[in-house]
Amino acid sequence: MSADDDRLLVARCLSGEPGAWGQFVARFAPTVKGLARRYLQLHGHFPDDAETEDVVQEVFLSLTRRDYRLLRQYDPAYAFKTYLGVLTRTQVHRVLRKRAPVLGDAAQLEATPSPGAGPPETVGRSEESDLVDRALSELAPRDAEILRLRYYRELDYRQISTHLRIPEASVGQTLFRAKQRLLERLKGLLGLLF
Repeated sequence: MSADDDRLLVARCLSGEPGAWGQFVARFAPTVKGLARRYLQLHGHFPDDAETEDVVQEVFLSLTRRDYRLLRQYDPAYAFKTYLGVLTRTQVHRVLRKRAPVLGDAAQLEATPSPGAGPPETVGRSEESDLVDRALSELAPRDAEILRLRYYRELDYRQISTHLRIPEASVGQTLFRAKQRLLERLKGLLGLLF
């Protein structure tokens, strides 16, 4: 099918034509599945078929939510597969964020022991804090700064946006990338192979 055929199929789905949604899913599911697998692998995650199918289902569900809002937002001036690629990448990032350890929970980053913590727990937390501090010091200054602002100073996105003089809409993505780099540094420091 050509790009024009893709646009026509999208229009048929939006008009509520019987059977169009089934044709739509049959047409684009292999594309979304391939993209999902590739994006997961680019992030160092080698998914099984069930994980990949979960991403595919979420992409198609996201297209139908709120009366096909995302499908209606598609601009026919561009290839629909490109649009699907953006939606798939976004869904993969959501999946990976849910699975990733929370690097930056203020309680994890502080070396302060909890009430009643014994000496071994105190030592472990101190070592964790030292390791995180070392990894932060090896990051680019901007990455380290956004992580400290969010997790040490507990600023919200608007405050971070003002402090760093970046658009508020880009804070989440910038923070996500900085966390990924921090995770890679921590893996390197620990000598872990994931």
